[in-house]
Amino acid sequence: MTNNDNLVLFDNIKNIRKNGAFKGSIISKCNNESKSVIFSDNISISDDKITISKGLIVGFETEGDEKIAFSRKSDFSWIDDLSSIEYSVIISDDIMNQYDEGQFSDAFPYTLNLLHTAGLYFNDYTFGIDHLDFFKGEILKNPVAVIFNGICIADRVVIDHRGDPVFYDCLIVGRDQNEELAASYEPLVNVDDKVVEYIIILGIESLNE
Repeated sequence: MTNNDNLVLFDNIKNIRKNGAFKGSIISKCNNESKSVIFSDNISISDDKITISKGLIVGFETEGDEKIAFSRKSDFSWIDDLSSIEYSVIISDDIMNQYDEGQFSDAFPYTLNLLHTAGLYFNDYTFGIDHLDFFKGEILKNPVAVIFNGICIADRVVIDHRGDPVFYDCLIVGRDQNEELAASYEPLVNVDDKVVEYIIILGIESLNE
C-alpha cells in the first residue's frame, strides 16, 4: 500500500487535522457501530467543525430486528465533537486515474448491476447477512467493503469456488502496522471472507442521483 501522509486530511487516532476547504476524491470513514463510509468531492475542516456537502453515505442501519444496507446522498456537519469521524483522506489523481482506466464497460456481459443498494455480507453474530454462496461465480458491480482496518471500493467482485470474494479494480484505504493511513490502487484483491466486516453492493439508483 502506498503511504500518502500528505493526503490525510483528518485522523482521529493520529490526531491529524488539516484546516481548510478541499476538493477531490475524498473518502471518510465514520466512527459508528456500522462503520459507515462517506464518498464526497468536498470537505471543509476547522478547529471545531467538519462539513461535507452532497456526500454519499454507505452502511447498515437497523430496521426492526434486522440490518439493512443503505446508501443515500446528504449534507453532513459535525460541530465541537468530531469523534464521529475516524478519518478523511483525499485520493491522489494518479491513483484515481489507475482506477478509472481499469473500469469494466457497463455493457460487459454477465455482470449484475443491482437497481437498489443491497447487503451482500455483514459479519455480525446477531444480525449476520451472508449471500456469498448464492452469488458464487457471479460478477457483481460496484461493491464497497470494510475489511478489518481497511476500506475496499471496487469496480466489481466475484465470489470464487470457496465462497470468498475476489475484488477487481480496487481503491484501498487502510492502516498499516503502525496505524498510519495509506491509499493504493490494486487490480485484484483476493480476500478470505473471515476478515470481511461487510460488503455492500451499490445500486444504480445511488450512482445516478
